[in-house]
Amino acid sequence: MKKTFRRLLCAGLWLASLPSALLPLTAQAQSAAMPAWQSNAVPFYDTVHALQGIYGHWGLPRAQDFDRSARALVPAVAALCQAPAADGQTALATARMAWQATVHAWEQLAAVSMGPVIARRSQRTIDFTPTRPALIEKAIATQPQGAKAFERIGTPAKGLPALEWLLWTRPVQPGSPACGYAHEVAQDVARESAALEKAFSEAAGTDWGAENEQEESTQAISEFVNQWVGGIERLRWAQMEKPLRAAQGTRTPDYPRTASGLTLAAWAATWTGLRSLTTLPATAQAPVAGEALVPLEMVLRGKGLNPLADRLRQATDTVDASMAQVQKAGTRNKAAIQQAARDLAALKFLAESEVAPALQVSIGFSDADGD
Repeated sequence: MKKTFRRLLCAGLWLASLPSALLPLTAQAQSAAMPAWQSNAVPFYDTVHALQGIYGHWGLPRAQDFDRSARALVPAVAALCQAPAADGQTALATARMAWQATVHAWEQLAAVSMGPVIARRSQRTIDFTPTRPALIEKAIATQPQGAKAFERIGTPAKGLPALEWLLWTRPVQPGSPACGYAHEVAQDVARESAALEKAFSEAAGTDWGAENEQEESTQAISEFVNQWVGGIERLRWAQMEKPLRAAQGTRTPDYPRTASGLTLAAWAATWTGLRSLTTLPATAQAPVAGEALVPLEMVLRGKGLNPLADRLRQATDTVDASMAQVQKAGTRNKAAIQQAARDLAALKFLAESEVAPALQVSIGFSDADGD
């Protein structure tokens, strides 16, 4: 299981294609190395095609992955609570791996908090930060059991960050009240994951082209583009630059997932989710409308806006390279993190100033915006 998880993390961040200057110079070799959508006509993609891909081929698979991981987390924590004292460390390691897999799936789904994630306020329910140890201790003392009882527990004492605290910062012991509470937290996350999977299934089945869905589809694509921009900013500011600035060189930055040592993997998973919605892999065929995810780059190309699509791809590839450097250098390399933050800011600026207007979307202020 550990090897499988490591492979998943390694696959989470992939490097962009080679710069054009490095491609073979002969016309035949150049054509062979050229992405298919650069040599063939790209079909026109409308709002319906974009939404079909976003919900059916991006959101739903990720919601399903998250639900599977969250459901697997529940018995892993239960096994920890029921383990003999001699097997406690082994059971704790298994529960931690289940938590890591759940976080990996969540980071990819929540990279763009759209549709059901917004409607259900799942970001707050599942991933409220910072967690409040005092509230966790208070909740442990009350020993809530079941969905109704858990509704009375404040969000700073629930979700994946609370479980991280219970599994790493103050590891729970088998048979303890704290472990019983950790099991209830895991069940609460699984309830939310099941609700999200159902909601994304319904959204994926929506006939976005129906006459009575015209207004809804316009709102949905506007929401998506805004949340895509917000996701770029959240990665740049809340997850990377804000903790670094707050530390002011006097202490270790309080990056997300620090206790579990999953900060780099979480950043990689988030960027993987964002990138997949932004540009098409260089080796991929142009997506068939209605049958695959249509990244924003391809929506622009389908509208004949190739120069803007090229700039979007270049900005995305630049972030790819800087994020890869962060993965290589680690969280202690401030210069690498600052460079990645600058490149993310440049991508966000392009998205706000050119991509959104080209898609006839107005960008609004969100809580992801830094100050």
